Amino acid sequence: MSSVVIKSANREVITRRVEAYVAWLREKHPEVKRVIWFGSWVTGLPTVGSDVDLCLILSSSDKPFRERIPDYLPVGFPVGVDLFPYTQAEFERLRYQSPGWYRSIVSGREV
Repeated sequence: MSSVVIKSANREVITRRVEAYVAWLREKHPEVKRVIWFGSWVTGLPTVGSDVDLCLILSSSDKPFRERIPDYLPVGFPVGVDLFPYTQAEFERLRYQSPGWYRSIVSGREV
């Protein structure tokens, strides 16, 4: 007998939660200028355990990249969330420094 439990996330529920989270971000963090949802939930190929990938584009930040992430993490989200909080200048540099990563992000959709 298998003890593996497979859970699936409802696409509509995830979409509503992302939209609500982005609304909260915009209210609480005016420095968030753009939010791009990218990855498997947007491409239509999420699997069991797929997380939500969000790029936050900030007007500015005094913190190093990795130290910003806890400031924006949602609480009680139904699936994992990977946040990438770039300043506008950092995001523009990605186009040249990491073109593949940049294309992955911009292939997503603005929320």
